[in-house]
Amino acid sequence: MSNGLPVVIRETVNSEDSGKSGRVLFCQFCCALLLAGLLSGCAWTQTPVQMSLAPRVNQPVRKPLKAALEVAPVKDTRPVDNPSVLIQKQNAYGKTTGAYVTPKPVAEIFRDGLETALKQNGFETTNGTPYVLESTIQGYDYDTIAGFWQGTFIAKVTVRFELMNQTNDMPVWHDTYIGQDRAQAAIGTGQFVSDSFTRASDEVIRQLVADPTFRSFFEQ
Repeated sequence: MSNGLPVVIRETVNSEDSGKSGRVLFCQFCCALLLAGLLSGCAWTQTPVQMSLAPRVNQPVRKPLKAALEVAPVKDTRPVDNPSVLIQKQNAYGKTTGAYVTPKPVAEIFRDGLETALKQNGFETTNGTPYVLESTIQGYDYDTIAGFWQGTFIAKVTVRFELMNQTNDMPVWHDTYIGQDRAQAAIGTGQFVSDSFTRASDEVIRQLVADPTFRSFFEQ
């Protein structure tokens, strides 16, 4: 019962829980800074990264084939000035003039892997209706997720394919595939960025080789 004096309600805060919450937020904050640092490196320098594609695809076409396939040079419409740039580095203000760069143009590396995978799965350059496969790398996008102790790098490669009949120079088929990869971000030279692109590109090529409509132009 009130005696006319103001009633004061005090809320008790568990100092142990508050400390744990603070440590979690601090760790997440540090991880976010780590991810930003990994993608910035020295933001105004060109950092070489090694990259090659050797997709493991085992879906050979049935023989004999009714058409031949040639792989055209791959186009690259990503917004980069240098075709060997894999991604631009970033700092707190956005993209910088620094970049992670591959030994030769990204499109050439992709074509090497694409052509190898098609040959290994029985697509040939002779006999039958002549087709040429045109490819365009439309994007290499990525996102980062800050975890408790380490971050995750999520890569997405988008490639459009078009099959042309060389007899009349007419397109007969096209499709766009997206390959994705999730990798743990690691401190170092940025090689994880290249490795993630490779795995996402491998997934794109696997989708192409497995596509039943694409295969129907070659299988009896």
